[in-house]
Order: sequence, then structure tokens, then C-alpha cells
Amino acid sequence: MAMATHTVFEPGIIHVELAVSDAAGLASTTHGHMDDEDHEPLPNPRSHPEAISQITTRRNDFPKPIWMYASVDIYGKSVVSTEGANWRHHRKITSPPFTEKNNHLVWQESVHQANSMVASMVSPDVERSGSVWNVAAQAMRLSLHVISKAGFGVRLPWPHEEVETKIPEGHTLSYKDALSSLLENIIVVMLTPTWLLRRSPLKIHKAANESFLEWGKYMRELYEQKKAELQTGESRDGMDLMGALVKGAGITGETNGHADPEKAASPGSKQLLTDDEIFGNAFVFILAGHETAANTIHFAMMLLAMHPQSQRRLQKDLDDILGDRPSSEWDYDEDVPKLFGSMCGAVMNEELRLIPPVVGIPKTSTAGRPQGLQLGGKHVTVPADCSVTLDTVALHRNPKYWPHTSEEDLLDFRPERWLVDGGANGHHDHGHGDEAHSNVEEGLDFDGPDKRPDTAPSLFRPAKGAYIPFSDGYRSCLGRRFAQVEILAVLAVVFKTWSIELCVGLTMSDEELDKADEEVRREAWERADQRARELLRTGMMTIITIQMRKGKVPMRFVKRGSERFDYAV
Repeated sequence: MAMATHTVFEPGIIHVELAVSDAAGLASTTHGHMDDEDHEPLPNPRSHPEAISQITTRRNDFPKPIWMYASVDIYGKSVVSTEGANWRHHRKITSPPFTEKNNHLVWQESVHQANSMVASMVSPDVERSGSVWNVAAQAMRLSLHVISKAGFGVRLPWPHEEVETKIPEGHTLSYKDALSSLLENIIVVMLTPTWLLRRSPLKIHKAANESFLEWGKYMRELYEQKKAELQTGESRDGMDLMGALVKGAGITGETNGHADPEKAASPGSKQLLTDDEIFGNAFVFILAGHETAANTIHFAMMLLAMHPQSQRRLQKDLDDILGDRPSSEWDYDEDVPKLFGSMCGAVMNEELRLIPPVVGIPKTSTAGRPQGLQLGGKHVTVPADCSVTLDTVALHRNPKYWPHTSEEDLLDFRPERWLVDGGANGHHDHGHGDEAHSNVEEGLDFDGPDKRPDTAPSLFRPAKGAYIPFSDGYRSCLGRRFAQVEILAVLAVVFKTWSIELCVGLTMSDEELDKADEEVRREAWERADQRARELLRTGMMTIITIQMRKGKVPMRFVKRGSERFDYAV
């Protein structure tokens, strides 16, 4: 579940008190240690955009506590688990694939995988699906498939698409099973010492170790393939994250797997990243590249099922933008900017505001050097060597920086708050390709902070530092645009043809529902809605990202026009 934090600044340490809150979050209160000894309450610097902007842009003054990320290094160091000059080294090599050109492939694969996901849950010739309890797992599978194909060139099939294939020689698991098992057992792999994982007789340890070794073998084979392609001058279309890592590391036939940056400038010198670092970065691309998008897709579907009025408005915008064209004719350059600036983008942004993937972003102040912040017109001193948490949950609910009709409004899902330019009456500008794309690459500095906007020009633009679902500044998420394109594609595919409703089957059968009058149906829907809200309050927990880990919300896919609960609008 989300953590609302309360911080007191004192010389030498920042005490962080953790208080349990629901997924909607609670705003924090903070008192600051000020140079003038004035101890009046200040706005919480961890949920104050001005302070967040200062902290995230002063990378050397507020570095990332990399010790917290050591468990991610199961294959090697990466851009996620390094700091300082070492991080800059990783960032320069890992950034180039994340460009607008490569997002075309992300879009195409996301559309393909979204269609396959829907086909796996509901037949196209029926009006409504049965109860779908595993929407979260399906979204996770979809996102994993997208990063596997778009990033590594390996397309993974859905169960209804699978054909029997032999496990490659030298392997005990298929690529798909190795990757799926690795991610299912990731906490075991991260927290169990390697020597114990290899020797333990426990079934869970054996499965975790097998998947860890098998996926490592597949990455080694892909790595060798990319090296061979570089040596022969072959090139591949698309994103090709492994190829970019190999190329960026300066690998040639004369390199030997050991990094030596000082010698890398000359031909025939050693490579810029070790083999382990290449595998470490490949792993975090997979790990980080699928959870954020998957969680957003899952919660967006759930929240839209709980808010049919917003769902209908989304579908109207999809009709306006995409018309009657099949998804195979949707065009990235023409359609994505309009989707980004429509209710589709608003739904994505609002879900990320309400349920950010990471509820607290850790930073530290440098050892032996206190740091000053300008906050509320006053100078606040952060003592040296202190832990600082950027409170995403409270930040995204600070009423000073968000459109709202009441204080409670910020605790609810209301994507309409993002619509400007006449959005209040249902008519808003979806944006145009040139305008919406004009700043996509501008502000992208591989050696500096990502200055690109998080939202489309036609949507509400939060104050700088007020909206950080992908963090901010130098350490912001490399794959932000990748995730946004994927989320938009999935929402478009699903809601262009289908509506999603809360399943009331826990309290009423289909036969009873068919015979029930409107009042009884409403009561059944309201019970399902209350159960979903309760799980959003009590069932949320963070391991890597925040997910609903205690309970599930069943949903139904319903052909548009066959909805049962539109009276709930």
C-alpha cells in the first residue's frame, strides 16, 4: 500500500516516519531546519515542486542511494544501480535507443500485442466475456511481450497463438519460460545468495536458479549474435536494445569483455562496458520496462470500469481520432499525437497521478556537505549525509498545484481535470502532429536531464516538479516515452471496440442479473464498486512497483453498445 511520509529536519539526519495510507495517498506535513532559527511549519519539501525540481536537477548534491539498488545487479551493474561518473558512462551508452524513431516499433508491437491480449480473453463473436480475474497478469504479459519484441527482437506468443516448439539445444527452458519464470521468482533471485540458490534443495530455489541461468544463457547467445552482426557490418531495423548496448560499448573483434574506458578511444581498445554490465543493463530494461506500463494499463482499465462516464468520453475521442479504420491502418505519426492530447492521454496521466509506480523516490544529501534549498521564500538546510524521499503520492495530491473541485476530488480518478481548451463541455483540441511532436526530441540530452514535457500541449501542464511518475531531472526514466506510447496503444485497441465493466458475479449470477430490475442492478454494481475501492485502499503493496497484491477485481469485456451498467454514469 502507499506510504505517506512525515519528515522532520534535524542536524545530522532526516527522520522519516512511515504512515500507512490508501492508494489515493495522504498529504504529508513537514517542518524545516532554517538558518534563521525560525521553526514555523513549511510546506513538505518532499511534496513541494520547487524543492523536488531543485533536488532532481542537482544530481551531485542529492545523489541516488545506490546501495538500495544492489539487489538489482543479479547479472551486473547497470544505469539503474550506478552513480557519478560511472552512471554518466552507462547513461551515454544506454540512452541512444530511446528515440522517437524507435517508438514507431513500440507502437506497432503494442497494437499487435493488445489485439492478442483481447483475443486471449474474449471471442470476437460474443457480446461479453466471462469474469476476467487475471487482468493484472494479462497486462503484465502484454507489456513483457512488447519489450521482448521491440527491445530484443524476440516475439513471444500468447497461449492461443502457441505452436509446439523444441527447446533449443543446450537449454532446459524455452526463452519465454526462462524469462517468465525469472520474473515470477525475481525476489527470490534478488535476495538469495548465489551460492545458496545453486545448492538449495528447495523447489522454489531450484526454479529460480534454473530461470536465472537459462535467461542468462539466452542473453549471452543474443549478445554473441549482435557481436557477429557488428563484425560483418549487418544492421537491423528497430530498437534493438542489445545491439545498441554492444555497439555503444565499442565492441569489436579485438575486445575481450573487460571494460577500460581510458583506453577505449583508440581502435582495438577494450570495450566500454563489461559483458556483465551489458547483461545487467539488458536485465533492468526488461524488469523496469514492463512493470510500469503493465500496472498503468491494469489500473486504468479498473478505474475506467469504476467510472463509466469517463470511459464513454474516452471512447468518443477514440471514435473521433481513429474513425472506422482497423488498427492495422492506425498511423503513429498521425494518430499518436492526437491520442496523447485527448481523453486517452488524460486517462493515462490521471492514472499515473493517482497511482504512481513508485510511491517514494529515494535520494541522499552528500556526505560532509549540507545542502540548501529555497522553499517558500526561506532557506532550508538539509544536513549532510541524510536520506531524502521525494513523496510522489503527496506531491500528486497537493491542492496548490492541481485542478480540483474539492479536497476529496484529488483522491479520486477524474481524468477530465487534464482537459483544457474547452474540455469542460466535451469539445477539446486533440492536438496536431507537428505541434504535439515538436518538442519530443528537443530537451533530450543523453548527458543531462530529460527536459521533455510529460504531457501533451493540449492537456493541463502541471508546474515543474509537481508531476513525477517517471521521476525527474537527470535520473528520470529512460523509457518514459516507450511506456507512454505502449499505454496509449493498448487503451486505444481495447476501448475502441470494447467497454470494460466491473463484474458483479460475486453477489449475483448472470441469470439473476438478467431478471433484475434497474434498482437491483444498481445495487449490485455499487457493491462491486465498493469492493474495488476497498482493495485500492487496503490491497496495495510495493515490492518493485506498487501493485494490488491482496485481492483481485474481476472485470468483463463487453462489446460497445451491450453495456449493462450505463445507468451508473
